[in-house]
Amino acid sequence: MSGHFTDLRLNQRGGDGGEESFWPSFTDIMTVIVMIFLIAMLVLLLNNMELVKRLQATLAAERAASEQVASTSSQNRDLQNQLLSTQAQLDMLRMQLMSTGEERDKLSEQLSQSRDALEQSQAAAQQSASELEQERSARSALQTQLAQAAAQLAALGKERDQQQERMRTLEQDRQQAATRLASLQGDFATLKVKYDKLVRPARSAVGKYVVNVRIMRQDGTIVRAVQSPEQKQFAQVSETEMYAMLDKLHAAHPADMYVRIIFPDEPGLSYSEAWTMTETLLKKYDYYYLDSADGK
Repeated sequence: MSGHFTDLRLNQRGGDGGEESFWPSFTDIMTVIVMIFLIAMLVLLLNNMELVKRLQATLAAERAASEQVASTSSQNRDLQNQLLSTQAQLDMLRMQLMSTGEERDKLSEQLSQSRDALEQSQAAAQQSASELEQERSARSALQTQLAQAAAQLAALGKERDQQQERMRTLEQDRQQAATRLASLQGDFATLKVKYDKLVRPARSAVGKYVVNVRIMRQDGTIVRAVQSPEQKQFAQVSETEMYAMLDKLHAAHPADMYVRIIFPDEPGLSYSEAWTMTETLLKKYDYYYLDSADGK
């Protein structure tokens, strides 16, 4: 040996003899054994790593298989549910098919009824068309009659206008004749008065039954008073009482009753009112005017 360390070099030759040559050989052998052990350990480690990988792959495959089994179970349940739903749908379709058959029978019956109704409607339509044609003919005839009636009406209207024009002309002639007649009657009355004045004696109260009638307006009201020969003063009366009294006196003296109408200085009456009242009383009760009326 050289120094404190063993020389592990292979095939080292020295001068120590056979004992020293034995240890290098042993060292070489141990080196080989260690190397073999290391190589074996390396191979074993590599194999273990491969086994670990395979084990991990196997575990992953088992997990995938478990998941696939679970998924397959879920799919089976879903498939079973779908089968149940499909069966229910089939049952419903069978019921709908049965109902459809009943509805088809009903529809067939309704179709038959509709055909009958259609035939009746067609017959009614044909009848209506015939009636419509008759109505058109009747309307055409009525329109012709209406046109003729309108023409006749226009002719009658024209004739009516002509008649109205003739009536207006005749009315104007009548009014003119009436005016001339009134004028002639006025002239005749004037002549008769003049003749009566010439022939008849004048109106006189001598020897007559004289009745005085006084008329005037006070505070807007006409006041009447009557005095007969038997009365010393006037008696104020209403219009009705005045006529009743004059009727009674005239009945007692029908031939010689002389009516004197008295209007005060300011009677409050218009000339027309005074003349109308005077003429009315004289013509009804005075002998002179009654004789004139009888002479007519």
